[in-house]
Amino acid sequence: MKEGFNLQNRIAILGDVHGNVTALEAVLKDCIANDVTEYWFLGDLILPGPGGHNLFEMLERVKPTVWLNGNWEESYLQFLNGQVDINDPADIHFAKIAERLARDLKESDVVRMKQAPIHQIKQVNHLNFSITHNLPNKSYGPELYPTQDQSNFDQLFKEHEELDVAVYAHIHQPVLRYTSKGQLILNPGAVGQPYDSWPKLWSDLRAQYAIITVDDEGLQVNFRKVSYNVDRELQRANAVNLPYLSLYEELRKTGKAHTHNQDMLAQMNEEFGYKQDVINYLKNKS
Repeated sequence: MKEGFNLQNRIAILGDVHGNVTALEAVLKDCIANDVTEYWFLGDLILPGPGGHNLFEMLERVKPTVWLNGNWEESYLQFLNGQVDINDPADIHFAKIAERLARDLKESDVVRMKQAPIHQIKQVNHLNFSITHNLPNKSYGPELYPTQDQSNFDQLFKEHEELDVAVYAHIHQPVLRYTSKGQLILNPGAVGQPYDSWPKLWSDLRAQYAIITVDDEGLQVNFRKVSYNVDRELQRANAVNLPYLSLYEELRKTGKAHTHNQDMLAQMNEEFGYKQDVINYLKNKS
Protein backbone atom coordinates (compact mmCIF):
# COMPACT_ATOMS: atom_id res chain seq x y z
CA MET A 1 0.00 0.00 0.00
CA LYS A 2 1.31 3.43 -0.93
CA GLU A 3 2.43 5.68 1.91
CA GLY A 4 -0.37 8.07 2.89
CA PHE A 5 -3.06 6.05 1.07
CA ASN A 6 -6.36 6.10 2.97
CA LEU A 7 -8.80 3.29 2.13
CA GLN A 8 -12.25 4.90 2.01
CA ASN A 9 -15.66 3.22 1.87
CA ARG A 10 -18.76 5.28 1.05
CA ILE A 11 -21.73 3.17 2.12
CA ALA A 12 -25.35 4.02 1.35
CA ILE A 13 -27.71 2.86 4.10
CA LEU A 14 -31.24 2.39 2.79
CA GLY A 15 -34.41 1.14 4.46
CA ASP A 16 -38.18 1.31 4.58
CA VAL A 17 -38.95 1.77 0.89
CA HIS A 18 -42.47 0.41 1.42
CA GLY A 19 -43.25 -0.08 -2.26
CA ASN A 20 -42.40 3.51 -3.23
CA VAL A 21 -40.72 2.97 -6.60
CA THR A 22 -40.21 6.63 -7.46
CA ALA A 23 -38.53 7.45 -4.14
CA LEU A 24 -36.13 4.51 -4.50
CA GLU A 25 -35.25 5.60 -8.04
CA ALA A 26 -34.41 9.09 -6.83
CA VAL A 27 -32.32 7.82 -3.91
CA LEU A 28 -30.29 5.42 -6.06
CA LYS A 29 -29.61 8.24 -8.52
CA ASP A 30 -28.42 10.41 -5.60
CA CYS A 31 -26.18 7.57 -4.43
CA ILE A 32 -24.45 7.45 -7.81
CA ALA A 33 -24.01 11.22 -7.83
CA ASN A 34 -22.33 10.94 -4.42
CA ASP A 35 -19.88 8.20 -5.45
CA VAL A 36 -21.30 5.50 -3.20
CA THR A 37 -19.16 2.35 -3.27
CA GLU A 38 -21.36 -0.05 -1.29
CA TYR A 39 -25.03 -0.47 -0.38
CA TRP A 40 -26.70 -1.82 2.76
CA PHE A 41 -30.44 -2.44 2.65
CA LEU A 42 -32.18 -2.75 6.04
CA GLY A 43 -35.58 -4.18 5.06
CA ASP A 44 -39.20 -3.24 4.35
CA LEU A 45 -38.80 -3.04 0.58
CA ILE A 46 -42.43 -3.91 -0.16
CA LEU A 47 -45.93 -2.56 0.52
CA PRO A 48 -48.15 -0.63 0.71
CA GLY A 49 -46.96 1.09 -2.48
CA PRO A 50 -47.21 -0.12 -6.09
CA GLY A 51 -43.68 -1.47 -6.41
CA GLY A 52 -43.15 -5.18 -6.92
CA HIS A 53 -40.56 -7.12 -8.88
CA ASN A 54 -39.14 -3.84 -10.19
CA LEU A 55 -38.01 -2.95 -6.64
CA PHE A 56 -36.00 -6.16 -6.41
CA GLU A 57 -34.50 -5.49 -9.84
CA MET A 58 -33.45 -1.97 -8.85
CA LEU A 59 -31.71 -3.17 -5.69
CA GLU A 60 -30.09 -6.13 -7.39
CA ARG A 61 -28.48 -3.80 -9.94
CA VAL A 62 -26.49 -2.06 -7.18
CA LYS A 63 -25.50 -5.41 -5.57
CA PRO A 64 -26.09 -4.70 -1.86
CA THR A 65 -23.57 -6.39 0.42
CA VAL A 66 -26.26 -6.38 3.15
CA TRP A 67 -29.90 -7.21 2.32
CA LEU A 68 -32.17 -7.72 5.32
CA ASN A 69 -35.82 -8.53 5.79
CA GLY A 70 -38.04 -6.16 7.71
CA ASN A 71 -41.33 -6.84 9.45
CA TRP A 72 -43.27 -6.28 6.18
CA GLU A 73 -41.32 -9.03 4.40
CA GLU A 74 -41.90 -11.33 7.35
CA SER A 75 -45.62 -10.49 7.31
CA TYR A 76 -45.76 -11.13 3.57
CA LEU A 77 -44.25 -14.59 4.02
CA GLN A 78 -46.87 -15.30 6.71
CA PHE A 79 -49.55 -14.21 4.26
CA LEU A 80 -48.23 -16.67 1.68
CA ASN A 81 -48.63 -19.38 4.33
CA GLY A 82 -52.29 -18.40 4.81
CA GLN A 83 -51.80 -16.71 8.19
CA VAL A 84 -54.58 -14.13 7.92
CA ASP A 85 -57.15 -13.23 10.57
CA ILE A 86 -60.22 -12.50 8.44
CA ASN A 87 -61.93 -10.83 11.42
CA ASP A 88 -59.15 -8.25 11.77
CA PRO A 89 -59.61 -5.27 9.38
CA ALA A 90 -55.87 -4.52 9.46
CA ASP A 91 -55.08 -8.12 8.49
CA ILE A 92 -57.55 -7.88 5.61
CA HIS A 93 -55.87 -4.65 4.49
CA PHE A 94 -52.45 -6.29 4.49
CA ALA A 95 -53.73 -9.43 2.77
CA LYS A 96 -55.46 -7.46 0.01
CA ILE A 97 -52.40 -5.40 -0.90
CA ALA A 98 -50.24 -8.52 -0.55
CA GLU A 99 -52.55 -10.39 -2.92
CA ARG A 100 -51.91 -7.76 -5.60
CA LEU A 101 -48.18 -7.89 -4.92
CA ALA A 102 -48.13 -11.68 -5.24
CA ARG A 103 -49.27 -11.41 -8.86
CA ASP A 104 -46.28 -9.21 -9.70
CA LEU A 105 -43.41 -10.84 -7.82
CA LYS A 106 -41.22 -13.55 -9.33
CA GLU A 107 -40.35 -16.75 -7.51
CA SER A 108 -36.78 -15.47 -7.16
CA ASP A 109 -38.09 -12.48 -5.15
CA VAL A 110 -39.89 -14.79 -2.74
CA VAL A 111 -36.81 -16.98 -2.40
CA ARG A 112 -34.73 -13.92 -1.58
CA MET A 113 -37.17 -12.93 1.19
CA LYS A 114 -37.20 -16.46 2.58
CA GLN A 115 -33.41 -16.49 2.75
CA ALA A 116 -32.79 -12.93 4.02
CA PRO A 117 -31.81 -12.45 7.69
CA ILE A 118 -32.94 -9.64 10.00
CA HIS A 119 -29.45 -9.14 11.48
CA GLN A 120 -25.95 -9.09 10.06
CA ILE A 121 -22.53 -8.24 11.47
CA LYS A 122 -19.99 -6.63 9.17
CA GLN A 123 -16.47 -5.25 9.50
CA VAL A 124 -15.50 -2.15 7.53
CA ASN A 125 -11.85 -1.19 7.91
CA HIS A 126 -11.25 -1.16 11.67
CA LEU A 127 -14.92 -0.75 12.68
CA ASN A 128 -17.41 -3.53 13.45
CA PHE A 129 -21.09 -2.95 12.66
CA SER A 130 -24.32 -4.55 13.86
CA ILE A 131 -26.91 -4.12 11.09
CA THR A 132 -30.59 -4.79 11.82
CA HIS A 133 -34.09 -3.82 10.80
CA ASN A 134 -35.13 -3.33 14.44
CA LEU A 135 -33.66 -5.37 17.28
CA PRO A 136 -31.21 -8.16 16.38
CA ASN A 137 -33.79 -10.85 17.22
CA LYS A 138 -37.03 -8.99 16.39
CA SER A 139 -38.03 -7.07 13.26
CA TYR A 140 -41.13 -5.37 14.71
CA GLY A 141 -42.19 -3.35 17.76
CA PRO A 142 -41.71 0.11 19.31
CA GLU A 143 -38.61 -0.58 21.41
CA LEU A 144 -36.29 1.69 19.39
CA TYR A 145 -38.51 4.73 18.87
CA PRO A 146 -36.45 7.87 19.67
CA THR A 147 -38.22 8.55 22.98
CA GLN A 148 -37.67 5.07 24.41
CA ASP A 149 -35.42 4.33 27.38
CA GLN A 150 -31.66 4.22 26.96
CA SER A 151 -31.70 0.57 28.05
CA ASN A 152 -33.68 -0.34 24.93
CA PHE A 153 -30.96 1.03 22.69
CA ASP A 154 -28.28 -0.79 24.64
CA GLN A 155 -30.02 -4.02 23.55
CA LEU A 156 -28.63 -3.49 20.06
CA PHE A 157 -25.26 -4.62 21.48
CA LYS A 158 -26.53 -7.12 24.06
CA GLU A 159 -25.10 -10.23 22.38
CA HIS A 160 -22.08 -8.48 20.85
CA GLU A 161 -20.73 -5.87 23.25
CA GLU A 162 -17.46 -5.70 21.33
CA LEU A 163 -19.09 -4.04 18.30
CA ASP A 164 -18.60 -0.35 17.56
CA VAL A 165 -21.65 0.82 15.60
CA ALA A 166 -25.27 -0.30 15.32
CA VAL A 167 -27.36 0.60 12.28
CA TYR A 168 -31.12 -0.01 12.29
CA ALA A 169 -34.27 1.07 10.40
CA HIS A 170 -37.99 0.46 11.15
CA ILE A 171 -38.94 3.75 12.88
CA HIS A 172 -38.80 5.89 9.70
CA GLN A 173 -36.83 8.68 11.42
CA PRO A 174 -33.14 9.59 11.17
CA VAL A 175 -31.32 8.98 14.46
CA LEU A 176 -27.79 9.51 15.73
CA ARG A 177 -27.22 8.63 19.38
CA TYR A 178 -25.04 6.49 21.64
CA THR A 179 -25.23 3.55 24.00
CA SER A 180 -24.50 3.81 27.71
CA LYS A 181 -20.94 2.75 26.90
CA GLY A 182 -20.50 5.18 24.00
CA GLN A 183 -21.05 2.97 20.96
CA LEU A 184 -22.62 4.77 18.00
CA ILE A 185 -26.23 4.12 16.90
CA LEU A 186 -27.53 5.26 13.50
CA ASN A 187 -30.86 5.18 11.71
CA PRO A 188 -30.99 6.49 8.11
CA GLY A 189 -34.70 7.32 8.12
CA ALA A 190 -37.08 6.00 5.47
CA VAL A 191 -36.67 6.04 1.71
CA GLY A 192 -40.36 5.64 0.98
CA GLN A 193 -42.32 6.67 4.05
CA PRO A 194 -40.63 9.26 6.31
CA TYR A 195 -42.20 10.14 9.64
CA ASP A 196 -41.75 12.69 12.41
CA SER A 197 -43.90 13.27 15.48
CA TRP A 198 -43.40 17.05 15.20
CA PRO A 199 -45.80 18.37 12.50
CA LYS A 200 -43.55 21.05 11.00
CA LEU A 201 -40.73 18.53 10.58
CA TRP A 202 -43.09 15.85 9.29
CA SER A 203 -44.17 18.17 6.46
CA ASP A 204 -40.83 17.41 4.80
CA LEU A 205 -41.65 14.17 2.96
CA ARG A 206 -38.49 13.86 0.89
CA ALA A 207 -36.92 10.41 0.64
CA GLN A 208 -34.38 9.78 3.39
CA TYR A 209 -31.22 7.71 3.55
CA ALA A 210 -27.67 8.06 4.87
CA ILE A 211 -24.15 7.78 3.52
CA ILE A 212 -21.47 6.72 5.95
CA THR A 213 -17.86 7.23 4.98
CA VAL A 214 -15.42 4.91 6.70
CA ASP A 215 -11.69 5.42 6.27
CA ASP A 216 -8.54 4.77 8.27
CA GLU A 217 -9.25 7.75 10.52
CA GLY A 218 -12.85 6.92 11.43
CA LEU A 219 -16.44 7.43 10.35
CA GLN A 220 -18.48 10.33 8.99
CA VAL A 221 -22.27 10.37 8.62
CA ASN A 222 -24.20 12.27 5.94
CA PHE A 223 -27.98 12.16 6.37
CA ARG A 224 -29.52 12.74 2.94
CA LYS A 225 -32.95 13.97 1.83
CA VAL A 226 -33.95 13.58 -1.81
CA SER A 227 -36.91 15.09 -3.64
CA TYR A 228 -38.91 12.87 -6.00
CA ASN A 229 -41.98 13.15 -8.22
CA VAL A 230 -44.97 12.26 -6.03
CA ASP A 231 -47.38 12.62 -8.97
CA ARG A 232 -45.34 10.03 -10.88
CA GLU A 233 -45.60 7.66 -7.93
CA LEU A 234 -49.38 8.08 -7.79
CA GLN A 235 -49.59 7.44 -11.54
CA ARG A 236 -47.79 4.17 -10.93
CA ALA A 237 -50.26 3.30 -8.17
CA ASN A 238 -53.16 3.98 -10.55
CA ALA A 239 -51.57 1.91 -13.29
CA VAL A 240 -51.47 -1.24 -11.13
CA ASN A 241 -54.97 -0.66 -9.69
CA LEU A 242 -53.54 -0.38 -6.19
CA PRO A 243 -56.12 -1.33 -3.54
CA TYR A 244 -56.89 1.38 -0.97
CA LEU A 245 -55.69 3.94 -3.52
CA SER A 246 -57.15 6.91 -1.61
CA LEU A 247 -55.13 5.92 1.47
CA TYR A 248 -51.96 5.73 -0.58
CA GLU A 249 -52.65 9.15 -2.08
CA GLU A 250 -53.07 10.58 1.43
CA LEU A 251 -49.88 8.86 2.57
CA ARG A 252 -47.87 10.33 -0.27
CA LYS A 253 -49.27 13.84 0.12
CA THR A 254 -49.39 14.14 3.92
CA GLY A 255 -47.25 11.32 5.32
CA LYS A 256 -50.20 10.00 7.32
CA ALA A 257 -50.73 6.22 7.30
CA HIS A 258 -53.88 4.37 8.33
CA THR A 259 -52.36 0.90 8.66
CA HIS A 260 -53.81 0.45 12.15
CA ASN A 261 -57.02 2.49 11.80
CA GLN A 262 -59.39 -0.41 12.36
CA ASP A 263 -62.64 1.54 11.91
CA MET A 264 -61.59 3.15 8.63
CA LEU A 265 -60.20 -0.11 7.25
CA ALA A 266 -63.33 -2.04 8.24
CA GLN A 267 -65.46 0.50 6.39
CA MET A 268 -63.31 0.33 3.25
CA ASN A 269 -63.14 -3.47 3.38
CA GLU A 270 -66.93 -3.57 3.36
CA GLU A 271 -67.41 -0.82 0.78
CA PHE A 272 -65.00 -2.25 -1.79
CA GLY A 273 -65.52 -5.95 -1.05
CA TYR A 274 -61.92 -6.43 0.04
CA LYS A 275 -62.76 -8.84 2.84
CA GLN A 276 -64.61 -11.16 0.48
CA ASP A 277 -61.75 -10.89 -2.02
CA VAL A 278 -59.32 -12.10 0.64
CA ILE A 279 -61.64 -14.92 1.74
CA ASN A 280 -61.93 -16.07 -1.87
CA TYR A 281 -58.16 -15.85 -2.37
CA LEU A 282 -57.48 -17.98 0.70
CA LYS A 283 -60.07 -20.57 -0.34
CA ASN A 284 -58.60 -20.86 -3.83
CA LYS A 285 -55.10 -21.12 -2.39
CA SER A 286 -55.92 -23.94 0.03
